[in-house]
Amino acid sequence: MLLQFVAIDRKNHSTKQIISEYKKKMVKLNGGLISILIIMAALSSPSHGIVSVPGINITRIIIEGVVYCSPVGDPRAPAISNATVYLTCAGSTTSLGQAVTNTTGAFTIVLNILNNALFDPSFCGLGVNLPAGNCNLVVPDGVLSATFSLINVILTSSINTAVFSANPFTSR
Repeated sequence: MLLQFVAIDRKNHSTKQIISEYKKKMVKLNGGLISILIIMAALSSPSHGIVSVPGINITRIIIEGVVYCSPVGDPRAPAISNATVYLTCAGSTTSLGQAVTNTTGAFTIVLNILNNALFDPSFCGLGVNLPAGNCNLVVPDGVLSATFSLINVILTSSINTAVFSANPFTSR
């Protein structure tokens, strides 16, 4: 339909006018698509999103953990400070969220409602690239990775939060 618009207008308008009209139509089209996506997200049922908790619409996700300088996640090993921990899902290389470890190796990743639509705990994982912070550990692919487990759901009048705890970070 957009091609017909351009072809018809070419007969009666200059190239500059055609481009101007095309840009106006694209802005309207993009605005319409964004509106449709927002409406779909608002109307989707909680079971199609993130964490499936019967009867509860989860609107925030928190993932907490500690990273140790160990290929097996040994908590007696030194903690890794100042390392970026990232969350990816479904084999993607795009991070949904990240956090930097503090001096004790602890981190907290918080996801808002928009990121939640892409979050599925059964297909997501955590990673940290090495060497990082104060850890000179050498692992085959240079990454420590971890899964996580749901430990709590916090309900308030406006925000329902699923809290996860990272399992030990290990080399793959």
